Amino acid sequence: MKSLLILILTIIVWGMLGSCSDDSPETQIQTAYTNADDFLETLDFSGSVLVRDGDLDLVRKGYGFADRSAEVLNSPELIYRIGSMTKAFTAMGIVLLKRDGLITSYDQPISDFASDFPYGDKITLRHLLTHHSGIPDYLYVIEDLAVNQGQFFSPDYIFEIVVESLSEDGLDFEPGANYSYSNSNYLMLGLLIENLSGMTYHEYLNLKINVPLGLEKTEKGPDVMDSAPYAKGYLNGVETNPYQMQLANSSGDLVSTIDDLEKWGDALMGEEFLTVAEKEEIFAAPYDEDGYYTVGFGWFTIKINGKIMYFHGGDIDGYTSLIGLLPESNSMIILLSNEEDKGEQRNLIQETLPKYEF
Repeated sequence: MKSLLILILTIIVWGMLGSCSDDSPETQIQTAYTNADDFLETLDFSGSVLVRDGDLDLVRKGYGFADRSAEVLNSPELIYRIGSMTKAFTAMGIVLLKRDGLITSYDQPISDFASDFPYGDKITLRHLLTHHSGIPDYLYVIEDLAVNQGQFFSPDYIFEIVVESLSEDGLDFEPGANYSYSNSNYLMLGLLIENLSGMTYHEYLNLKINVPLGLEKTEKGPDVMDSAPYAKGYLNGVETNPYQMQLANSSGDLVSTIDDLEKWGDALMGEEFLTVAEKEEIFAAPYDEDGYYTVGFGWFTIKINGKIMYFHGGDIDGYTSLIGLLPESNSMIILLSNEEDKGEQRNLIQETLPKYEF
């Protein structure tokens, strides 16, 4: 049984784009653009971007409108929802709990912390951190009830629903036997942070991560983001409705800026914030060949054109995001789009820039 499931990113990217001939628009974009700025303009990207090669900014700017009706432009100073990029912060919280001795091992069963949790003696913290737990994803069912029936779900109530579901229907697979991305894993990790630290999830992140790293605008996002300093979110050109951020909680409720996420990326690639052993756990060792990714703690690792990239994306109501760190050259790509359902565009950018810019 493999501890890390190796998945083919190129299948995801090109599968989304469809079967493309050599003269397709997507292929032309990949091969014909002259620089990253030109490439992003050609894609009609909406949001804010940092593309950094070592210490040199190739792009640090906004594209399109943060408020289309008022014609307010996007800019790196604005705040965006980052969705599942939040998971890297949650995973870091678990790493810091272990550093402080509140967790003995990532291979501890969760029954050590919740004795009556279904299958808790089989599911470890590592299984949660790497999406190998077999716990079904709660989010989409809960979102449907919240949006269509106006129901309110606190993280604790969602946890009760997860427990009831497991008691009645069981796991999707034996823990460790497979990989399945599930927001439920990171809901549980966020609640564990609260139980062990004696603080709220966001208080703990602020104390242990935001303040030490100088992240001034990374926090739980408001339900409504309709004016500066926030960029409005859109879906198919239409402004999205308010979103109950507690639904995403520790799996996706943070907002941030280009500058904050750059500091975050620099801290993770640097030598002061993390030990070598902690980095080895957080960032899974890459597969030898291009186009395959391995699963770490809140991060995936891939090789693109022979270059190692640690990355995670985010998709949430009105927004699409990506952070990609290239540790060998101290480079990074940060995309904060205020358009929802732009995963295809994000994947194309992620695959293309490392081939031509670094």
